[in-house]
Amino acid sequence: MGSVVLKNVCKSYGDVHVIKDVSLTIPDGEFCVLVGPSGCGKSTLLRMIAGLEEITGGQVAINEKDVTDVEPKLRDIAMVFQSYALYPQMTVRENMGFALKMAKLPKAEISQKVEGAAELLGLGVLLDRLPKDLSGGQRQRVAMGRAIVRNPQVFLFDEPLSNLDAKLRTQVRGEIRELHRRLKTTSVYVTHDQIEAMTMGQMIVVLREGRIEQVGSPLELYDRPANLFVAGFIGSPEINQLKGEVTLHNGEMMLRLADGSLLSLPPGIQVKPQQNVVYAIRPEQVNVVSETEQSGALKATITAIENTGSDMQLFCNTGGGSFTSVFKQRLNVKEGETVWLQPRVTGIHIFDAESGQRIACQ
Repeated sequence: MGSVVLKNVCKSYGDVHVIKDVSLTIPDGEFCVLVGPSGCGKSTLLRMIAGLEEITGGQVAINEKDVTDVEPKLRDIAMVFQSYALYPQMTVRENMGFALKMAKLPKAEISQKVEGAAELLGLGVLLDRLPKDLSGGQRQRVAMGRAIVRNPQVFLFDEPLSNLDAKLRTQVRGEIRELHRRLKTTSVYVTHDQIEAMTMGQMIVVLREGRIEQVGSPLELYDRPANLFVAGFIGSPEINQLKGEVTLHNGEMMLRLADGSLLSLPPGIQVKPQQNVVYAIRPEQVNVVSETEQSGALKATITAIENTGSDMQLFCNTGGGSFTSVFKQRLNVKEGETVWLQPRVTGIHIFDAESGQRIACQ
């Protein structure tokens, strides 16, 4: 087992700065997910931990040992790739045991490790098959088995589920979670899928343009996003964002939207009149729908309705822009109708419009 510590890590290709002064500590035994949009630098950062990318500046340490200039094979890590990278002419058994064979371990020990990993992953009956005879999910499990037999200090996963269909992704996702629960090996997992990040990670690192935007547990990022980028990236459907100006109305701080309508702000929010802010609320945090005007509520015209069976989604136009709400109950509403939406006070997030940073309550 081992912690992973990055200190002021940078990566540049000429004048292009891909990773910009990243510092991060991943505790021993943690399952850490690096998430962000395409091109944010998450795979580059993973490859720098692995030693597959030379760092431009800073330091990488694994289990309190500086490995910045250490060869990948000597870092005691195992990597699972998106493409499986299996040898087509070798059986499952031979693929899983190949690294151990190259390390000149005794045959009996190799066999024991391979069979143990195969049992853990449900691959016992497939050990004598070739990769071409396996499904995509089975191939990915072989790739994971090849990593497990090495008993590394750190597992590195580079978007390992990208080539699988939706149903299989969900299944293998669960298998990786169970694998970590059993082995308790420090794991760093890269994905661009925020749902994957939320369901798998104990610790999530949100990246944008080579910088860390926020680090926290899934619920910390969901409930208290540090800025507009994190708020918009985490959560599906995406969080609603309404721009407006703070105004004092009858002794109460309220938000004036573009059409002049007023919306209640959370009590104790540290804002001042004429300040431009972004009012953000997740679609499922809307509490009430009314056909009559409600003071401090949001006037909305329904443009579309989607029923998924378990949920009803309303797509609306409001005085501050488009707005999506999700309800568990089936509402008696129609497209074209005007309704009043009452966001839950505990679900409201206020951000400074200029900096994008979260504004705290007192």
